[in-house]
Amino acid sequence: LAGTPRSSLPLTQIIDQACQEAAAYKVAGVDGLIVENMHDLPYTVCPGPEVTAAMTIISAAVRQTCPHLPLGVQVLCAANQQAIAVALAAGLDFIRAEGFVFSHVADEGIINACAGNLLRYRKQVGAENIQIFADIKKKH
Repeated sequence: LAGTPRSSLPLTQIIDQACQEAAAYKVAGVDGLIVENMHDLPYTVCPGPEVTAAMTIISAAVRQTCPHLPLGVQVLCAANQQAIAVALAAGLDFIRAEGFVFSHVADEGIINACAGNLLRYRKQVGAENIQIFADIKKKH
């Protein structure tokens, strides 16, 4: 996405590609999808507002492509409050939260446990309908 070191595609092309991939998965019969900025390498613990904005518009477009499919988002790295905001604005069903319970040291730095703050934020913004699928311990 814009603002990342390896960014090369315009946002409109990223949106089109995400929607094409979502449509292909839908036709293949998947049970749900997750939108993730996995190519924004190297990850940072605090992605900028441009990433949150882009993830929101991409996720909203994917939601329009797959209106009845369970749809979630993860904003890397461990930008869990941003993911809640994206999900709320784009009408998504869930987020994947990294570092929900245990803190850990990752290639991005220290990832602190966020359950207390994340659950409070979700309540504060009125997003309690958004499910949180959480890592208990980092998978890598």
